[in-house]
Amino acid sequence: MNTSPALIVFDLYGTLVQFGIKHHPFRKILLWAREQGRSPQPNDARRLMTADKDCAEMLATLGIFPPANMLAQLHQEIQEELASLTLFDDVLPTLDALANQEIPLAICSNLAKPYGVVIDKLLPRFKFTRHLSYEIGAVKPDREIYESIVMGTCLAPGQIFFIGDTLLADYDGPTQFGFRAKHLVRSQPSGNNSIASLTEILRLLIPETA
Repeated sequence: MNTSPALIVFDLYGTLVQFGIKHHPFRKILLWAREQGRSPQPNDARRLMTADKDCAEMLATLGIFPPANMLAQLHQEIQEELASLTLFDDVLPTLDALANQEIPLAICSNLAKPYGVVIDKLLPRFKFTRHLSYEIGAVKPDREIYESIVMGTCLAPGQIFFIGDTLLADYDGPTQFGFRAKHLVRSQPSGNNSIASLTEILRLLIPETA
């Protein structure tokens, strides 16, 4: 890397945070709605992740009105998932080193609104600018969500470095927009465009750690 970035952007789920339990509560509601005669729509997931609303209002935008007991189960399963969340082992060492170098940090993630609380819950000591799909109204790899990072920071795309575990959303989309990026693949050896651990970015960004 020729010059240090002015901002490092991380994906959230699968990159910084991992599930201990996955209930897929919204998927269950969509399946129930299908059983009730509602045809699935190709943009259902997108609309759930771009609605800055509570769960009932979010589902209502899709024309789905589950009974009270099903909504209660939805909330319970979301809370169980949130309680199960932990950080990957490489997260704190990496973020601490970057924070010590005073490198600005951001999070850019596709997620439904209830899952945004994990940032304050698990990463309270770090200052992130946030570019979350439900707040912006766009999802990766839409250009709008990457534009929100540029507009919010007044940086040129080439000054921004993006890291995440989804190839299309966290590598292809950012690099096509002009960001620098690495695809995080913890299950495979590092490659030209990928890293196997977040700590690998330290030797790229902080020369004395090489």
